[in-house]
Amino acid sequence: MMSLIEAVLIITGAGSPEELEESEMERFESLAANPVCINLASTARMRASGLFSDYQIASIQDYIGRTGDILSATELGRVPGFTPPVAQALALFLSFESHSPAGKRHYRSIRQDATARAVVKEAGTTLAGKYHLSYGERAEFYLSRRESTTASAVIYGKRPWKAVLGDFNARFGQGLLLWSGFSLSGFPSAGSFSRNGSGFSGTGSFSPSYRGICLDYSGRSTMLAAGATDSGALLASAGWHGRSASIGLNGFLDSGKSGFSADWKKGLGHLTLFGEAAWDDGAAALAGTTWAPEYKTSASILLRYYSPGYSAPGAGAVRSSGAVRDEAGIAAGFARKWLNCTVDMAVHPEKLRLRKKNYQQFKSVVNASPSFEWGAWQISPVIRWVERMQVSPSGDGYSAVWRHDLRLDLKASKGPLQGCLRLNGVQTADYKAGGLAYLELGYKTARDTARFQASIYLRGTICDTPNWTSRIYSYERDLPGCFTVPAWYGQKKGLSLIAGISYRTRRCRQRLYFRASTKDIKLQYQIWTW
Repeated sequence: MMSLIEAVLIITGAGSPEELEESEMERFESLAANPVCINLASTARMRASGLFSDYQIASIQDYIGRTGDILSATELGRVPGFTPPVAQALALFLSFESHSPAGKRHYRSIRQDATARAVVKEAGTTLAGKYHLSYGERAEFYLSRRESTTASAVIYGKRPWKAVLGDFNARFGQGLLLWSGFSLSGFPSAGSFSRNGSGFSGTGSFSPSYRGICLDYSGRSTMLAAGATDSGALLASAGWHGRSASIGLNGFLDSGKSGFSADWKKGLGHLTLFGEAAWDDGAAALAGTTWAPEYKTSASILLRYYSPGYSAPGAGAVRSSGAVRDEAGIAAGFARKWLNCTVDMAVHPEKLRLRKKNYQQFKSVVNASPSFEWGAWQISPVIRWVERMQVSPSGDGYSAVWRHDLRLDLKASKGPLQGCLRLNGVQTADYKAGGLAYLELGYKTARDTARFQASIYLRGTICDTPNWTSRIYSYERDLPGCFTVPAWYGQKKGLSLIAGISYRTRRCRQRLYFRASTKDIKLQYQIWTW
């Protein structure tokens, strides 16, 4: 079965775990623990999960209306708008409970889960905790505490409406104006160009984006949403969606500052067109297309522009945030089976006029991830080659500064045995090379073990880079709900051990994890009841 990290990479379009963030992994961990019942969930519930586009939700509902409930990921892969790999990735966050033979029944079981975590470092001990309560597909409550407290209550109406009180996220359109939480910093894969907005949604993240109250309505073809934050900001959106097209209008008003945008998406067979235009003390726009002519083959292209005055504080489109302005760029991507390639070029017109540093940028990514069997072993090598260039003024001309990054991961598994070897080399502008290597060995009992599961992983890492400029980011396995991608630089060594056990009964599941490394010690306990 696909791992959680593998599923998240497919759904988000990220090329590797190093491009994800803790808040996004928190969201997917919560969805995995409390899956969306695809046959019984309302339109508002499915949209709030962020797993589906409006077209996919309409396609699911049409399929169920014509042929009956979807009973497996394999069947979901045959629904228009889905492919088998995407369906298998989504399966980790879905359940397939069906209506009773005598007619529709309401799925109203109560589920609870709680997490308690302690982290011991030289600077002291940090405590954190989470609690989540769900009442079928009707209501949810989140409570989290680390440095501060997060609380969120969500009610899903019988009709397709949803109300959120407390902390919430707002994700609309392609993210030019309103997109809180995780946003990819670049174009790591051909699947990362287009976004699926989830509207307003409750959150149990340790770092929420908004706090206040919001309400949205998701009808068969219309969507209306409005929210107010405790700081006095007003957020609103209105949209229409059909089987092959959608449009939306989004806006905000905060302390006299306002902004608005219009987004659209249109499906033309194998071709999808999408874009958004926004205004907030300046203009911004993006437009792109994705072409998927056959299974496991796709190509994407995206144009973008941000004027020098653009400053939307709540933006989060791909390769953008509230801080991005003065930029014009073009990106293209291609994917074929296990090969994924992207290229991105950008220029900063105001910097170019004033001859400032880094007025032009270039980045290319080549990711090859074939998989094959060698006897009883499953072998999965991953080769990732990234080239970056920044152009700056130099005398009467210019100078180009390159960074070369080549990484090889060799993953192997045989039943419960797992192993991974990474070799990562970089070369920066001063032509000084650096490198990182790690070896991880692990053991994990079969996922379908009825009552008891156990896992243990041991990793050793060495790093030798000249300076901070040549730093290397490396994802480290951590406790569930934790996400660690440290920056390695200088001459360093690291050792980490993580072990976990899980015990399940008919109405309860408990999980205990322990992690020790050269930097800290962590202990975590989780319990689920239903």
